[in-house]
Amino acid sequence: MKKLRYIFLLLAFVACSEGGGIPEFPEEEPTPEQPTPDEPDPEVGEPRLVINEVNTDLKYIELYNAGDAVCDLSGLRIRKNFEGYLQNAEKSADYVVAEGVTLEAGAFAVLGCKGNKIEAPGIALGTSATGISGSKSLLLELIDKEGKRLDYFVNSSFEKPRAVDAWDEAVEHTFDVAARLADGGAWYVVESPTAGATNVTATKGAPFSHTEVDFEATEPNVKPVDPDAVTDGRAYIFDIAALPEIHVKVSLSEWNRLLALYDQNQDTDEYIYCDATFTKDGRTHSFTDAGLRLRGNTSRRRPEGNSGEQHKTDAADWHHCHFMLNLRKFVKDDAHELGGVRKIHLKWCKDDATYVREMYCYNLFRRYGIEAGLMTSYGRLWIHVEGDAKEAYYGVYEMLEAVDDTYLENRLALFGSADHNLWKCGYPAGLNATNDDLFWSDEDAGTTNRPYVLKTNTDNFTAAKEQLIDFILKLNGKTGDSFRTWIQQVTDVELLLKTYAVNVAVGMWDDYWCNQNNYYIYFNTSDKYDYKFFFIPYDYDNTLGTSLNIDAGRQNPLYWGDSGRKLISKLLEYEDWKKIYLDALRELCASDELFKMEGSVSRVKAWQAMIAPYVSNDTGEDMAIEDKPASWGNHSEYRVMDTGSNNFFKVKAASIPQ
Repeated sequence: MKKLRYIFLLLAFVACSEGGGIPEFPEEEPTPEQPTPDEPDPEVGEPRLVINEVNTDLKYIELYNAGDAVCDLSGLRIRKNFEGYLQNAEKSADYVVAEGVTLEAGAFAVLGCKGNKIEAPGIALGTSATGISGSKSLLLELIDKEGKRLDYFVNSSFEKPRAVDAWDEAVEHTFDVAARLADGGAWYVVESPTAGATNVTATKGAPFSHTEVDFEATEPNVKPVDPDAVTDGRAYIFDIAALPEIHVKVSLSEWNRLLALYDQNQDTDEYIYCDATFTKDGRTHSFTDAGLRLRGNTSRRRPEGNSGEQHKTDAADWHHCHFMLNLRKFVKDDAHELGGVRKIHLKWCKDDATYVREMYCYNLFRRYGIEAGLMTSYGRLWIHVEGDAKEAYYGVYEMLEAVDDTYLENRLALFGSADHNLWKCGYPAGLNATNDDLFWSDEDAGTTNRPYVLKTNTDNFTAAKEQLIDFILKLNGKTGDSFRTWIQQVTDVELLLKTYAVNVAVGMWDDYWCNQNNYYIYFNTSDKYDYKFFFIPYDYDNTLGTSLNIDAGRQNPLYWGDSGRKLISKLLEYEDWKKIYLDALRELCASDELFKMEGSVSRVKAWQAMIAPYVSNDTGEDMAIEDKPASWGNHSEYRVMDTGSNNFFKVKAASIPQ
């Protein structure tokens, strides 16, 4: 157009010259290199960035440049549920694209959600920490670095999430895949995902009612601030410096049902209905229709009386036992959690007269930067069975974080993803045999102890089992440089060795290396070969001098367990990795903030001083704090509070090779 314009002007000039006149030009006519602002050069195209596909099953968002020029994605924000625009939406989050990322015209870019790594053509933007759901309120926005909204996608079960046009009740809005057809066009619910590629019109389904949002029409749906609200439940509940109260109320029929369930199967994991309150700092949080069940393996007990007996009103013979309190078991809404915490494992200090062994160990893991370590603290527990004149005081309990999908979600910075394969491993889980009967899905394992039980992603059990078996075969079969290269690809070797240094320092003999027992493992993808493997320490009550099989204080840390446990023994064959392990043990023993005797004894005594007035309880069991190991242990001489020659911290430090 510009060339034609200037040719026309030139012809006019010539015509005027031939007629003897001089053409009159506009006073501020731009030069050919400076087109008029209100007439952009149509030869220069523009980008048009849109959300092109949303997959809530495989967890990804696809972007598409529907324009005819390169799009600079630097600083682009892919925003989810921002500032309460949607009712009942999950918390807001932004993913920011790195500087220098560009997208060609007609090209695709893919963002994995909730840590999922997506293998697809086009540009891989990485992974976001938050997930997306096809059955919950969802608002996705593209915001450029100047703050301009380029596109958005909305799905909500509410009539007016925030100034959204009337909701189309005739359209099914629970979806796995929604896509624009053709690319950049109208939204449809489709059958087949096409990450990083042209959306397939042959799979077109129902139109997706992607109605217009007026972002300026109303204020965001931000709920009034509740002064008693808990935003970070883990920090609030698992506060080692506090001693909150937990009161559980159970109907007579439900309590008798729990007793009968135990009599039928001592390993029962069935929940009963209860109400519960959690009180801390003068604030009480109440939960109706929560769930309560028994926990424990060899330590599982009947909470009252003898086999076959029902509850004896006001004359019960109470017994200490482990419980799981599941606030969301029967009612799954935000009112049935406490700052994101849904489950609290209530653990009695079985065979630990010091009341500190497991508490100390998990606290040490986290002090040393091992984020896989569970969060834990103390609490006081009461249970009131309907008809009793008063509550039964069960005493001081340990409160532990449950190892489940929420545990994974709370550690996305460590794991990178929370949607894949979490295995609970118990005796004899030596990571060596691959017999088919060793591997179980959580739904099929029942309450019988199994070596490897898949706790998450159970719909993909077969693929998860194949992944674990392949890992075991390579762990045991590879040697030399092949093993070294592979193990560095699939795990953080330094983190694993430091985790195990803490495990050995505290004298955990009932573990993977020594006893093929008590740990979890997590694979952060479902790919058979491409993943990161994580070791999760678990169950630390038999520590700090309570032991069998070995002398947990004096055993050489380089020969802690069986050489057949290849995950550790093979790593220690390499001098640089052996040094990492030994240096970690030395570092632990040298610091009062970690494992050194003086600092450790001081922490132990402070915790005991806090709980000592409340230890006596209505079960008549574990009524006082004493400095001794479990009676069944093989070394009764070890002490935790006494700083003499048998102090466990002192003996263990002396066992570390220098």
